[in-house]
Amino acid sequence: MAGTGCSGMAHNLTFADEKLERDTEIAPYLLIDPVAYQFMDGATIDYDTSGMSPTFVFSDVFKGQGGTGMCGGCGGAGH
Repeated sequence: MAGTGCSGMAHNLTFADEKLERDTEIAPYLLIDPVAYQFMDGATIDYDTSGMSPTFVFSDVFKGQGGTGMCGGCGGAGH
């Protein structure tokens, strides 16, 4: 998670060389730190291969905190 966009936070994926003690493994080889975990409550992550550049799609982000889970497409929220 990073502070940016109209929602105040943006999400991204990075590679980790090792699992840290604070990390939670939510799927095989998919780790999340405790700060990001609280913001991803209720979210889904899909892998979309329909276009020319396959990408991960985050849906319902921040919905668990009372947000809409929608993005207005400002370009800064890492949709």
